[in-house]
Amino acid sequence: MGKYFKYAIGEILLVVIGILLALQINNWNEQRKLEQQEANYYCKIKEDIISDLLNIQRSTESLDERQQTTKRLLTNLLKIQDDKSVILKDYLGTLRSYTFVPSKSAITDITSSGKLENLKNEDLKNTILNYYSEQEYALKIIEANQNNLSGKVFDYEDYSSFGIQETPLYRDIYGVELQSLLTSTDWHKDPNDKLFIHLKNHMNMTMILCQREKQLITDIERKAKALRDSLQTYCIPND
Repeated sequence: MGKYFKYAIGEILLVVIGILLALQINNWNEQRKLEQQEANYYCKIKEDIISDLLNIQRSTESLDERQQTTKRLLTNLLKIQDDKSVILKDYLGTLRSYTFVPSKSAITDITSSGKLENLKNEDLKNTILNYYSEQEYALKIIEANQNNLSGKVFDYEDYSSFGIQETPLYRDIYGVELQSLLTSTDWHKDPNDKLFIHLKNHMNMTMILCQREKQLITDIERKAKALRDSLQTYCIPND
């Protein structure tokens, strides 16, 4: 009977050991899945950062072009032109530039699904969160400045007198007859004319706010590059 008892005990121990091994292997697998998921999140965030850097470059180039166009218009305005078209040909170009729009699909997915705790590297996680927080703050400043500048566009008291219908983009849609009926004034020859003063102030503000926007997105770019480099170490693709 002692022999069978020992045999039974041995069987039980083997079963227990087997269960413990199975649990340990399962824990290892779960831990590996979590680590891989964490690495995947870092990779996705890095992809968004790379997209941000491309969009920042595009925005900076667009702002440079807009600023140069504004500078040219303002210079021509202050030199007092006989031909208003010298000024109007650049007007619409001073109003538009590509606005930086961040890529946030990864961090939005992580935070909205409650997976932020899966990012175990506290230093890197804080760096990521700080990047998006500071980015959001900068974009709010840019938006506020853009709204203020947009208000200047709608403050012209008389668009017909200004000559909006004579700008190259809109000229053809009016046609010859309507162009002759919507005659503009010679405000561009009188520095004391309200339209002259308004355009001068509008272009001055455009120069300043374009520069401010470039400063803000350049700061975002610097932080994006640093974060991209940090993520590179932890972004481990699937085998």
